[in-house]
Amino acid sequence: MSRRLRLHSLALALALFVAGPAVLEAQQSATVTGIVRSSAQQPVRAALVAIPSLNLTAIANESGMYRIEVPDARGQQVSMQVSSIGYRTEEVNVTVTPGTVRQDVQLQEQAIALDALVVTGTAGSQRVRAQSAQIAQVSAEQISEVAPVSSVSEILQSRVPSVSVTSASGTSGGGQVIRIRGAGSISLSNDPLVFIDGVRADDRQESPGVGGQAVSRLSDLNPDDIERIEVVKGPAASTLYGADASAGVIQIFTKRGAVGSRFTQSITTEFNLIDQNWTPPSNFATCSAGAVGNPNGLCAGRAVGDVVEDNPLVRDNAFRDGELYSLSWSGRGGGENYGYYLSLNNDQESGTLPNNSFQRRTGRFNFDFVPHEKVRIEAGYGFTRTNTELPDNDNNIYGFLGGGLLGDPLSVGSDVRNGFFGSNRDVEAITNIRNEVKSLRSTPTVSIRHDPTDWFTHRLRIGADMTRSEVLRFFPKNDNVWYGGLLNTGSVDETRRNFDRFTLDYLGNISSSFGADASITSDLSFGAQVIDSRLDRVGAEGTGLVTNAARVVSAASANISGNQGFSETRQIGILGQWELGFQDKLFLQLGARIDQNSSFGEEAPSFFVPKVGVSYVISDEAFWQESLGFINTMRFRTVYGTTGRSPTAGASLETFSPAPYAITTSAAGAGVIPLNPGNNELDAERGTEFEFGFDAGLLEDRISLEFTYFNQVTKDLLLRRPLPPSLGFDENPFVNIGEVKNSGIEILARARVVTRPNVAWEVEASGSTLSNELVSLGDIEPFGVRNRFTEGKPLGGFHTLRFQNIDVANGRAIVSDTLEFVGNVYPGYEGRLASTVTLFQNLRIYAQIDGKWDYYVYNLTDRFRETQLPRSDRWHKRAELEPEDRIRRFGPFFREDGSQTTGNQAEEAYIQPGDFLRFREVSATFSLPVEFAERFGASRASFTVAGRNLGFISKDYEGADPEVIGNLTSNDFNRWDFLTIPNPRRFVARMNFQF
Repeated sequence: MSRRLRLHSLALALALFVAGPAVLEAQQSATVTGIVRSSAQQPVRAALVAIPSLNLTAIANESGMYRIEVPDARGQQVSMQVSSIGYRTEEVNVTVTPGTVRQDVQLQEQAIALDALVVTGTAGSQRVRAQSAQIAQVSAEQISEVAPVSSVSEILQSRVPSVSVTSASGTSGGGQVIRIRGAGSISLSNDPLVFIDGVRADDRQESPGVGGQAVSRLSDLNPDDIERIEVVKGPAASTLYGADASAGVIQIFTKRGAVGSRFTQSITTEFNLIDQNWTPPSNFATCSAGAVGNPNGLCAGRAVGDVVEDNPLVRDNAFRDGELYSLSWSGRGGGENYGYYLSLNNDQESGTLPNNSFQRRTGRFNFDFVPHEKVRIEAGYGFTRTNTELPDNDNNIYGFLGGGLLGDPLSVGSDVRNGFFGSNRDVEAITNIRNEVKSLRSTPTVSIRHDPTDWFTHRLRIGADMTRSEVLRFFPKNDNVWYGGLLNTGSVDETRRNFDRFTLDYLGNISSSFGADASITSDLSFGAQVIDSRLDRVGAEGTGLVTNAARVVSAASANISGNQGFSETRQIGILGQWELGFQDKLFLQLGARIDQNSSFGEEAPSFFVPKVGVSYVISDEAFWQESLGFINTMRFRTVYGTTGRSPTAGASLETFSPAPYAITTSAAGAGVIPLNPGNNELDAERGTEFEFGFDAGLLEDRISLEFTYFNQVTKDLLLRRPLPPSLGFDENPFVNIGEVKNSGIEILARARVVTRPNVAWEVEASGSTLSNELVSLGDIEPFGVRNRFTEGKPLGGFHTLRFQNIDVANGRAIVSDTLEFVGNVYPGYEGRLASTVTLFQNLRIYAQIDGKWDYYVYNLTDRFRETQLPRSDRWHKRAELEPEDRIRRFGPFFREDGSQTTGNQAEEAYIQPGDFLRFREVSATFSLPVEFAERFGASRASFTVAGRNLGFISKDYEGADPEVIGNLTSNDFNRWDFLTIPNPRRFVARMNFQF
């Protein structure tokens, strides 16, 4: 062997000696990968996959896929554990050999996930099994995957028993009303509190003053950023959130990354076709002699008494197909000691009317950092920019429906009205009116959790919700007297609102255990919360524009005026709770909170809100498993606590209003007159609530059942006691008087009907009842007319002079002498049925129907068109109606005492049952083949087609849609349908890629 060959051989041997272990290691390494799915064959995101013997873990990504690198694979068999909250832990044996080892895992859902965690409404132990009150959890992620939702209200709609969501109208960007267990106050807000990641949120409705329409700040939120929503309905809310939580709490949790997870990202694009699916009714008129003689009118060539018809909104093509274009991106991941979530979203929506649009741009960054095993920092920042343009409608003569549905057919071809009401002569004129709400909103939050010992933990949270709004109402300058009066010269009304809400929240917990086998546990929680809200408003208006191009108040040449408002309130609460557990199955909770609210002035009285509750997992008892094993999970719970509501800022104070007085003929001095005498003894409304229920899992968790009964009594209602006019006050003061009761039951059932590898079928049904009664008004007389407040009846219940007899022979209707109760404003019954079918792991079909019953709607549109400005065919063809129907609508009306009355007091024909059943949602989601996804570099791709509000059944309601509120800006009890656009149909196409 030559010397050169020996050197080459030596070098090769040395290289093999150095690289050999690495080559050998590479040959013996393995990758264990697969997908974690539920029994419904859907991916389980964030499932924890662990091989304990090798000390290796991984977290499943958005597609349910996990990946574990095993550096030394020698063909050994290991035990792999897969777990996720809400599922039973699964353990599988895996043989680890060099290369890639595929192991898919299916997790079995727990019908009642007692070890799942809740955050809202509790301190100390956050497991479901320890909670004495029902805290509903809604997975926004799961809903968004199958349901065509575009807002927070649509995520909640009909999915939680006793949470009632009603759209104000079918206008894009319009607001909604959310009620939890009905209404418990007459003078104060019945809106639930809203928190975002533990920080009190801006949940106001803002309106440019256009009829009854308003913009909800909840619409600012991007549904794709929401991971879950927790809803607290009863006394459990008072401990953490204070007295004002008596109307319930909605806690919204945004998505976050996970420490140690791999980076994944998702891109979603969506298109909605918005179909009004409603033809406005035509207007009718009876030809007069003058109209017959007009050669340009509709009555030309007709006889006197003929009925002519016109539909100006259809003639002028007022409605269009609306559209929504949406594009969103999100990414999440983490490292050794941090996790993060980022998102960007852009929604561009045009409504079914030409000057109706909603634009939303959002961004979010959440970052979790674990600098030490005992310290965790969670930070987040959300950014939203919205621009909502609302059409003139809802109790508005300048609006589309006001101009179109109240128009006179005899004016077609005769004058400038051309079939429209008043001087609004066409759709273009109404379109030129602009109503805009622009907002810029930011929500920073920081939360620090410190666990210095095994027995002591505490957390500090600081956050804010800051909104800057610009609200514009603009009437352009016109030469053709389209609007009339000063508005014809051009008008601008603009308001700037700055709303800031800050939250400072501290919570500590001391845990201990004692007794045999540490079977007795104790969690003592304590904390404090400060919420500061500040509203600064400045507005100005002017008329007489030089040009329409300058939409600013300073461009007005006449009648310029300004206004300003400011309010600031601060709520401070100190809380404590003690939870005692026995053998991890019986829990006793004792909690209390002391609140102080600046609404009562500097000498604000404190408000004490205690609660006591018990939770008992009786199915953990040996006797239960032996005799009732088919009910594998059973938990009883009950809670009793206090609630309340604080008045608005300054409600207890004596106030004055400005009243300038004349000094000379050309000069005025500043003066004031008494406005409200105030009440220095004013206190919050106080309530007590009792709740009892059970949670059951049957037939090896194939069926789950949740049942709750609640009874809430509110006392010390804030009502205005009338003062003698001689005292000189323009307002009556608030006093604490009266009592209201709400009670009902809530039921939620889920069933996994079929669970096969290629077929899965799940069904969910829910329902609730509500009984509302005004028990007492104290010494105040019943008040209100149509929506009346009287003892023994529901709040704001519909009242009118009711029909006692339809006297066809004498052509008259006999009505009651006094106002009588007709029906509820809020539904007495609500229900939902939803079904999801999964075929071959890649096709999921989802559908939902829901309904509301035992409530009434005031059909003011028909009432106006038939009796005030007769435009309906019923009026002009009333001779063709059945005599009884004609008399019920048009009278004449006589009281039982023989006196005649008007139709303004006898409205029973127009207070109509709103009962309905709606086909709310349907969708089909197809997971495309992996080969298709890989062409785009994605790990998963899906395509969804869906529909929303596809149709409804309403037997007795004669209007366009019983699920609207035509006067959202008025009060809680005006459930009117007056010149309001019904909810449109939506057809949705969505494409999602996950990488």
